[in-house]
Amino acid sequence: MAPDDSRPRWEQRLIETTEPWNGWSISRVRDRIVLRVRERGRPAETAYLPRPNTWDEVHHRNAIRWIEAVYKAWDNGEKTLKAAIADAHETSDLQGEEKAKTWAQIADAMEASRVQQSQKCSAETFRKNWRPFIDHAVKLINTGKAHDGYSLLKAALKNWDGAPTMKVECGRYLGLFMKFAVSRHKAPASWLITEFDKDELIPKAPKPKLKAVLSDAEMLRLIELADSVNPRWGNVFRLLTQFGLRPIELQHLSSRTNPETGKPAIWCNYCKVGGEEETEPRFLEAMYIRDANDQPVVWPLEQAMADGTLQLPTGRDGDVRKLSGSAVNCYIHRKSRSTGKPSGAFQTYWAELVEQYASKDPSEWLRGYSFRDTYSIRGHREGVAVASLCHAMGHSEAVHARSYRTMTLGIRSRDFAAETSTMPLP
Repeated sequence: MAPDDSRPRWEQRLIETTEPWNGWSISRVRDRIVLRVRERGRPAETAYLPRPNTWDEVHHRNAIRWIEAVYKAWDNGEKTLKAAIADAHETSDLQGEEKAKTWAQIADAMEASRVQQSQKCSAETFRKNWRPFIDHAVKLINTGKAHDGYSLLKAALKNWDGAPTMKVECGRYLGLFMKFAVSRHKAPASWLITEFDKDELIPKAPKPKLKAVLSDAEMLRLIELADSVNPRWGNVFRLLTQFGLRPIELQHLSSRTNPETGKPAIWCNYCKVGGEEETEPRFLEAMYIRDANDQPVVWPLEQAMADGTLQLPTGRDGDVRKLSGSAVNCYIHRKSRSTGKPSGAFQTYWAELVEQYASKDPSEWLRGYSFRDTYSIRGHREGVAVASLCHAMGHSEAVHARSYRTMTLGIRSRDFAAETSTMPLP
């Protein structure tokens, strides 16, 4: 089977396994992996790779190792293909829970457990958050640089020197990985990473960055600058501003009639998996901003989406679903290839705001997600009930209190402001 550039990279790697071996090929029958050997002067042979090796991303690393073991057992044709598979099976540690698996295979099994079985996180989240730590740990174990949980954590943390937050994450993910290895795959208990180990080796987590919240005037200016170049991007920032979206939710919007009002509304069918809690699909609620005259204003985004007139950026294939957090970040941080400076008026203003908020005391962190943080602040500023605000944002009150700003100096000063007279000091 020839590689196809349109295939996912994992599938290409699987297919390319047999390319160097004359007469060998690999194909798919439903979810099974089929090996074929065609050599001149002898009958063609076909055989299925034994389960749990299946044609999917989670198991493809195991499958590649199996195929390499079968080729080695085949011994340049001294054995039949089926005999080579049987030999590989005899020496393999993929014969079930009674035999220990390699650490790489345990890593793959954990991915299957988290992504497919318990559905605690998506495959993308596992690759992004878990794999860097786990794959580094497997490398350390396989090269003899760790012999138990304590030495593994100590060695692994060196890879993230100067990044205290990453060290905390390293301890968390490797601790869970070792629990999985011991409880599910009979790894010795000495590989467990204890809380005492973490307390000794991992520095205290840095204080979380204070999230920046944009003023209404700054958001209006950003939207104006985006409109001046491409109104489609202006609409992206209108959606983020007015509905407090997670950027990834831009891919999951559709028009529906709100059964309570009978009017067009925007429905978000995004379901967040993993993290602090899962989220359910929801109707969005417009949280107004205040114009230069301090008047509350909204854009008719719900009606435009219902009418099919709400234009948004699309990929080369015209697919709006390409919008995501990374697409928003690429836009706001876009730089000129020739000068390395912000590529337009929007990007220049954004860079100025980033610097302005970073220079505050205490420093504030401005990012694409800040449109959602600002939605939260506006809700509190305008007196929206916390339960309603959290329901509209798609998270619980506990997550809201833990993860979102609910107060600014401006709101506090307003709340304490009153016409007063001053009593003289003694």
